[in-house]
Formats: sequence, structure tokens, C-alpha cells
Amino acid sequence: MSGKDRDDALLALQQAKFTAIDLALFLDTHPDCAAANDAYRSAVFACEEAEAAFTDRFGPVCQRDAGGDRWDWTDTPWPWQEREA
Repeated sequence: MSGKDRDDALLALQQAKFTAIDLALFLDTHPDCAAANDAYRSAVFACEEAEAAFTDRFGPVCQRDAGGDRWDWTDTPWPWQEREA
């Protein structure tokens, strides 16, 4: 597993989350827009998929994802820590 793979997966997750948040904000002012509502549901699904893929491969994204037999939240490098190439 390379640092680039992790970075690419994290970028995909960030993009999916941004899209879902942006559509939610749009829906706050356009609640009757069916197309935006459909796009929001799709974006939330994509976000859930991207987060599950990242978590399965690289570990927890959020503290709520940590756990299991032991507390593994701090097992992966923090964003500011250098990764080996």
C-alpha cells in the first residue's frame, strides 16, 4: 500500500463529502427541487461507499469507526506525519 493510494482514497472521500454537503446546503434553499434531492441521495450513497472503502483499506476515518477488539484510532499516521515513500 503506497501513500499515493491512501491519498487518492482520501481525496475521493473528501470530494464525495463535499458534494453531499454542497447539495444539502442547496436543498436548504430549494427544498422542492427533485433533481437536487435525487443528486443528494446519490451523493450520500457515494460518500458512504467511499468512507467504507477507505476504512476497510486504511483504517478509521472518524473516531466512531474505531473499535473492535482494541482502540485502533491512533494506529494510522496522522495527516501531518510524513509517510514513507
